[in-house]
Amino acid sequence: MEFFEENSGGGSGAGNYLKFLAKEKAWYIGENVFDMEYILLDPETIKTGLGRYSGGYEFKFSDIPFSKVVAEDGYKKAFSVWAFCSNNEGAVQWERAAWGELQGFKFMCEKFWMQKAANEGQMPCFRFLGSKPVKFDSGFSSEIPEFEFVAWKPRPEGFVIPAWANDEEDSAPVADSPVAKTVVTDDDIPF
Repeated sequence: MEFFEENSGGGSGAGNYLKFLAKEKAWYIGENVFDMEYILLDPETIKTGLGRYSGGYEFKFSDIPFSKVVAEDGYKKAFSVWAFCSNNEGAVQWERAAWGELQGFKFMCEKFWMQKAANEGQMPCFRFLGSKPVKFDSGFSSEIPEFEFVAWKPRPEGFVIPAWANDEEDSAPVADSPVAKTVVTDDDIPF
């Protein structure tokens, strides 16, 4: 996973990467299977946009999370967030363009996004329940990781985002959303 090695400031950043493999119905941190139990998300690090794998991972994220994206050839809808998992030390980056993970992430965001301002300084905590199989007429199948919102929790001491993650060459200012809403609908979330 050269992408993470190149951006880790010298050490291997691959150990900081979280993913769910639908075929195996298993979570991984880096290349190691991980027993997911609870996960905290850092809402301030959420990015949404497009991603693809073309010999390496490429992502194009919007300046405003959950804004509509224009489809591009070869790209799928994607997200990125820094998380902290029980049974693991340190922060992990969950950055994916896999359909099932997108659905699981969407569900998580629907449960906390509009309460984010009222819980400033806190992080939404979810319990992993397992995964739900989905089969399509095309023959394609996937697994959607399912979560239950537990509570808002303070940031643990060990939840420190690596310095290399903040070294963006084109760091554009993030605009506040111009739309104030009280309910998140499918139209609000791009996937």
